[in-house]
Amino acid sequence: MDSREALRHIVDKSGKSQRLISKELGHNDRYIATTLSGGRAPGTDVLATIAKACGYALQLVGHGETITLDGTQREIEDKPED
Repeated sequence: MDSREALRHIVDKSGKSQRLISKELGHNDRYIATTLSGGRAPGTDVLATIAKACGYALQLVGHGETITLDGTQREIEDKPED
């Protein structure tokens, strides 16, 4: 399953319309439709954000750990050296 197929699946399973999800994410009415039909595959942050809006989580699993991506970008603060 590629990323667009996965997005279609979670949007369908969410029971929400593409328009409603688009609005919940603060985008225009066609955002989800455009994302699903666009030429370039959506990036990780877009996948994670849409997944969260549909009641899913995007996770990386391996080496005995699971990392959940939530689609937010946070700056990493440098710790001062002692």
